[in-house]
Amino acid sequence: MGIFDQGKNRFVSHRGFQPLAPANSLPSFYYAGLLGQWAIETDLHLTRDGEIVCCHNDAVDTYCAGTGKISEMTYAELLRLPLINGNRVECFSDADRRIPKFSEYLEICRRFGSVPFIELKTDDAEAVFAYMRRCGFEDGEIVMSSARLARLEECRRVSKTAFIHWIFGKEEGLERLASLGNAGLSWKIADPFECPAEKISLAHGMGLKVCLRAADDLRSLARMQELGLDYVPTNTLHEEKLSK
Repeated sequence: MGIFDQGKNRFVSHRGFQPLAPANSLPSFYYAGLLGQWAIETDLHLTRDGEIVCCHNDAVDTYCAGTGKISEMTYAELLRLPLINGNRVECFSDADRRIPKFSEYLEICRRFGSVPFIELKTDDAEAVFAYMRRCGFEDGEIVMSSARLARLEECRRVSKTAFIHWIFGKEEGLERLASLGNAGLSWKIADPFECPAEKISLAHGMGLKVCLRAADDLRSLARMQELGLDYVPTNTLHEEKLSK
């Protein structure tokens, strides 16, 4: 069964489930899985000693009790800088208030059956795929995303079967994206009511899957469903809530 055969709304929990825990933290990933999200999104960086970790920015400033670029720090150094910002951060133990390893994120995705939806923020796609495969994931089980089309082309060179997603895609690059196969994009349109149906049809007509920016209320979700989007990034919605 392919990843797009799963899920009703196909919610992509952006940086985990942020209403209950800091973004890109182990608790946020866990809550997303517990709530039945189709996919859990995260961002990947490499430390100076080659560990792959989950963090949105390339530096720990504003996230942790410290400053510095992740690429210039060892993982042991990162462990000494607990997370200090984010929802309910004070509720979690020191062990939970740290930048997670990629392997820990993948373990949570596997446990709950959520699709890993990975924003690649390093040029070393080969290292990321090798790490993921060592953790027991097949390429066809994941989504690799980037705002840089060149990084997605590198992902396709490394893997013929991973689904690739272009963040904030542009019309002038659609043919290039479509030529890679098994791909999709998000249009940079904040309000789904301002998205013309033609934008969705254009992508679908080229064999691409498509989404918009986050649906964080039921009205926006209904509009996205009306447009026929293939997956739905969200900061707040979850399957468990809609099933009740």
